[in-house]
Amino acid sequence: MPYLQSQHFRKSERLTYGWAAPSPVQMEMANLTADPLTGFANLREFYRLGSPLVGTCLSEGTSCAVAIVDIDHFRRLNDTHCEETIAQVLKAIAAKLDAACIGGRHLLARLDDEEFGLLLVGFDGAAATDFCEKLRLEIAGMRIASGDNDFSITVSIGLAEVYGPETFDNYLNAAEQFLFMAKSFGRNQVFSDHTIVLQAAG
Repeated sequence: MPYLQSQHFRKSERLTYGWAAPSPVQMEMANLTADPLTGFANLREFYRLGSPLVGTCLSEGTSCAVAIVDIDHFRRLNDTHCEETIAQVLKAIAAKLDAACIGGRHLLARLDDEEFGLLLVGFDGAAATDFCEKLRLEIAGMRIASGDNDFSITVSIGLAEVYGPETFDNYLNAAEQFLFMAKSFGRNQVFSDHTIVLQAAG
């Protein structure tokens, strides 16, 4: 299923708290280009900027890959913690993503309430997988304060290398399929064509 279509089917389940990502309709009506909470590009802007950036990479012969980072058990987090704590979680993850991408031509976006998108420029499948695995471990090592206690969070990441000219939606759809695999096999891991090759070889 195309990524935008899967977003459409999930919109009836969207949360409406202050930290919630704007819906496509809200983006259109307010002419939003950035997510208010994180400052990242929103879904619509990710498509607008991502497609020509991929085109530039292909024309230059530069490797690139698309990743979707999804917070594990997000609904459970929402049921357990207050709105301010959830906002803190999202900002902390956004800060990790931003710090990891400093100095590159990478594009960051908040795609949905619990999903972030990355267009990684200059990385082939192996390098992008290593990058995402390091990011996953750094996020898992964070502690989020909540009252007198703290807790950890994990993410699952689906990653698809760009091999040739396709629609940007196809790249996101491929990353989403790998994300589904990461969640199906226990969460808190990175799945890509590279990891599948390694598993088959092992």
